[in-house]
Amino acid sequence: MSRWFVINNKEIQHANGYKLMLNAGSWKEPEDLRPIIPNELKLDPQRIVRYMREGLQFASENAC
Repeated sequence: MSRWFVINNKEIQHANGYKLMLNAGSWKEPEDLRPIIPNELKLDPQRIVRYMREGLQFASENAC
């Protein structure tokens, strides 16, 4: 079961609160992405990249 959820066609969220917002392009070919990390979620740079990669894969398969 995925821990990612589609909020709308421009935003997805992980169960831990990490979000990716698509500002330009498409999920399959993003031109501008904005990660949104809640203050209480402490992530190292490698984990941030991992969530971005997972989120992009999820969104390209599940978001409009």
